[in-house]
Amino acid sequence: MRKLILTKEEIYKIEKETFEKFGISPLILMENAGRESFYVIKNEIKSLKNKRFFIFCGKGNNGGDGFVLGRYLFNNNVNVRIYYFGLPEEFTEISFLNFDILRKLKVDIHSINSLKFNDFKFKKNDIVVDAMLGIGVKEEIKGKMKEIIEFINKKAFFIISLDIPSGLDANTGEIHGICVKSNLTISMGFLKKGFFINEGPKYTGKIRVVDIGFPKYYYEKNE
Repeated sequence: MRKLILTKEEIYKIEKETFEKFGISPLILMENAGRESFYVIKNEIKSLKNKRFFIFCGKGNNGGDGFVLGRYLFNNNVNVRIYYFGLPEEFTEISFLNFDILRKLKVDIHSINSLKFNDFKFKKNDIVVDAMLGIGVKEEIKGKMKEIIEFINKKAFFIISLDIPSGLDANTGEIHGICVKSNLTISMGFLKKGFFINEGPKYTGKIRVVDIGFPKYYYEKNE
């Protein structure tokens, strides 16, 4: 798979065509994104046996990727806890589907409102996963999301972002008020232009691109 550097508009167009022209649904892409992220983490972290994973999930499809990753960690007997923003009825349809699977599996999952900063401390073996905001972020991050990102950046020992660090503009590499400072970014299908310009390189850490099932046509036609 060739590593293409694209804008978010180009990625949105490919996602739309992947479903409309080839019948590959966003649900399939989400499943692949979560599964492939698990394999990258397994390869990068090596032993997961003594690790605790804390996954922070937003209401959109980026959060859905986090829910799928949480399921793969859970099914592989990894200690995982998931915190979600908003209400389940506010999630995108496919994100809610994967959230509901976690509830049925009795995975350790909580509303972000239950997280008490004063009583919570990360240990050195803990891994934080950022699945809060994807490439669609447009406005300055405020409120609870800002508080959580500040907390993670200050207290976490190792941070992994799914697709893009939350708060980073995929096109410009600028920061929307605040941004997760990742040690590892797992980018779905394509690299983002913003990874390499302005503030991008300071926040992405090591970058790994994973194949989540986009047709090979999109990689070949850019040769």
